[in-house]
Amino acid sequence: MPVYDRSKLNDLLREISGGAPCPALLLFGERSLCQQAAEQVCTALCTKGGTVHAIDGDSEDHGSTLAKLRSFSLLGGRQVFRVNGSRIFHSKNVAEAIWKKAVKAWEEGSPDKAAKQLRAMLAATGLDSADDPGSLSEEQWKKCFGFAKPAGNLSWTGTLLDQMEAVKSGLSAGDAGELLLAALESGLPKNNTLLLLAEELDKRKKLYKSFSAKFAVLDLSVDTGSSSQAKKEQEAVLREQIGKTLQEFGKTLDKGVIEQLLERVGFHPAAAVMETEKLILSVGDAPRITLDDLNRMVGRTREEAVFELTEAVGNKNLEKALFIAGRLQENGIHGLAVLATLRNYVRSLLLFRSLLEQEQYRWRPGIAANVFQEQCLPLLKANPRWQSELSGHPYALYMKFKTAAGFPLPLLRHWMQLLLAADRRLKGSPVAADTVVQHLLLAMSIRT
Repeated sequence: MPVYDRSKLNDLLREISGGAPCPALLLFGERSLCQQAAEQVCTALCTKGGTVHAIDGDSEDHGSTLAKLRSFSLLGGRQVFRVNGSRIFHSKNVAEAIWKKAVKAWEEGSPDKAAKQLRAMLAATGLDSADDPGSLSEEQWKKCFGFAKPAGNLSWTGTLLDQMEAVKSGLSAGDAGELLLAALESGLPKNNTLLLLAEELDKRKKLYKSFSAKFAVLDLSVDTGSSSQAKKEQEAVLREQIGKTLQEFGKTLDKGVIEQLLERVGFHPAAAVMETEKLILSVGDAPRITLDDLNRMVGRTREEAVFELTEAVGNKNLEKALFIAGRLQENGIHGLAVLATLRNYVRSLLLFRSLLEQEQYRWRPGIAANVFQEQCLPLLKANPRWQSELSGHPYALYMKFKTAAGFPLPLLRHWMQLLLAADRRLKGSPVAADTVVQHLLLAMSIRT
């Protein structure tokens, strides 16, 4: 069977329903798309009855999975062994992508997810699931994972892995892959089917090449980059997901509503479906969903984040700052609250800029994050006056100093004067709040 892309899913389902031999299938790519497609595949496989056995790829014992595949079942109908989050196609070439997911989960306060990703990265390179990647030297890290060791303090990796129970498996992914291919080629019991779901895989791996040549593979990956082509592909996926959900319930959207919904959700297919379902349920028997319905039920899950406004100011991106400030106010956040956010941010820049200009703290242009942590940070923290301001993650502090270095003190003082004037204007004049905020951001950008 060939490698199918997203547009050929229905072709694959027709072949399965038509009785085509299907001992093994691989679905890989965007997580929620894989989950949806897997449900459809399982339904097609079990049209005449059967059972789906779910296996967690994070804790999978490869030997046990192989034993189940080879065994005849006492249950009637198709027996589908569905491995969610399979790691069998991992290699060093996908380690960086897995690392980024681990960091994101850690920063979002999800230690369990972060630990799972760390162990997946270790397993992909043949390391023990309890090894601490953060303790590796830069040379060792590069050798093990194939990309440069990230700057900053990585001590959290060891602490996290120590706190979480290690996952043990009787077979390595490499050995399991070879044994799996041998088992599939020698033939499984007629009613047994293996369904593998994977977010990351290495297409250059021998196992993938052999699997794709002999069994069904469905590619559900989506380019998550920021190029115009990637954005176009992401939007197409989201529109398809929203359209299917609306069709299931017999609902339609007023003109312009889908664009607003896409803007608020961002590229999160699962969230797009959930928010659409929420809208559908909220309107009851009404056949159409209006912009008022959207404003009442769906918050701005991207642009309303306050930190994005300060990030845009820090990056000297006037267009984005104006856009986000407008969205914040449209969503009911008062102009005074926006000013307070900007005022706190500028005060923070003033503090870090004044500190880095003091020679005793040893800041210098181009300083590396690890050097900052080893040489500058201990001196900075020795001053109890700034204890709360310097209590964050070392790398986050380094980035704050780095951002502040791009703004001279006279400019930051001028910004504080502009903020004071804007505050007075909002409190003592009839000028609209959005106009005051826009004028402020424009004035701040003139001398940047």
